[in-house]
Amino acid sequence: MGLDPLAGGGSVASAVAASGLSPADYDAPLLAEKWRAVAAGASPTPAQRAQFDVALTISAMRLLQAVHWGRVDPRLVGFDYDVTTKRLDLAAELRTARDTGGLSAGVAAAEPQFPVYRRLVKALADYRALAAAGEPETVPALAGKQKKVEPGKPWPGVPALAARLRTFGDLPADAPAPEAAPDGTPLYAGALVDAVKRFQGRHALEPDGVIGPGTIDALNVPVAKRVRQLELALERERWLPEMRREPHVFVNVPLFRLWAYDPDRPDETVRMNVVVGKTHRHKTPIFVEQMECVCCWADWKQPTGVIRSEIVPKARRDASYLDRQNMEIVASGDEGAPALAPTPENLDKVVAGKLFVRQKPGEKNSLGLAKFIFPNAENVYMHGTPAQSLFARARRDFSHGCIRLE
Repeated sequence: MGLDPLAGGGSVASAVAASGLSPADYDAPLLAEKWRAVAAGASPTPAQRAQFDVALTISAMRLLQAVHWGRVDPRLVGFDYDVTTKRLDLAAELRTARDTGGLSAGVAAAEPQFPVYRRLVKALADYRALAAAGEPETVPALAGKQKKVEPGKPWPGVPALAARLRTFGDLPADAPAPEAAPDGTPLYAGALVDAVKRFQGRHALEPDGVIGPGTIDALNVPVAKRVRQLELALERERWLPEMRREPHVFVNVPLFRLWAYDPDRPDETVRMNVVVGKTHRHKTPIFVEQMECVCCWADWKQPTGVIRSEIVPKARRDASYLDRQNMEIVASGDEGAPALAPTPENLDKVVAGKLFVRQKPGEKNSLGLAKFIFPNAENVYMHGTPAQSLFARARRDFSHGCIRLE
């Protein structure tokens, strides 16, 4: 299959490194050393050749498995992904690689094929190049009681800010140098403000151009740490199921963004902002499931925790609360179940789990016009929402775990 590329410096090693993996983890240096020893012998013994062949085969199989479904079982780190469905016939894959394009082609075929993965590979290469060029100067912290730097204000940290934003590509290389205040302090203004807004938007910060501690912290994350984050992100991408032959939807929870892809179209068919679960109390779980149905104008049967902690207390304080929210107490989850009076006795039964609360379809319904069902153990789904103003915010973790669609 071409031993030198596997052993180091060649196409296989380059492809492995580009995917965020280390060739050394698959014994590339050791195999190179052993091959030189075998090749240097006038006539290697059959045992030596067999031992080398077995070692090379095992390393190649480990590599193909790692680029196809990852190095770590995601269930061990809290992700509800079943990667066992992605098992490769490793012997068959190696025979194909041997007889066709070599191990490099085998690695390329085994890697995830969806666009997000390819974009991460490119981002990793870009950030590795930045790391190799050297860490740019860090942006200084705000001095004393200063809480923020607004556009148009003088600030000594402007030169470091400009240098760092140029490194990250948010500030054009040919952008003019900032002007100075009468005392010589550089002004935070012009193209630099636009660059900060671009950086903030890329990092889920409010893109207002105002520099606060959060923006400075994000700016000063070391490039080497970004490289490591991208390597780990590529590993998580490898956990995802095979998606070459069917449409699929991704929700990037920390980025509050949704993408949809169709394998028959090269572009993204859908991209939108989303609202996800509250970070500390109602996190949106991470899993993969098959979408089974779309329910239009559905009623909303609230989760037990929401009913007990939020709805019932409000209904006890205000007898008209349920009616204003288009909610009603029912004896079952059936659509035809008759509404019951919101008496204190019935509210007690709701808390005890003997009765239920549902919100009728309509403009006030928290599910919006439709909900998208993919059965899962966490009982979360995607749905519309009448609360459209939340999508304008940079940080959008407001739900009880479900995903609200823009």
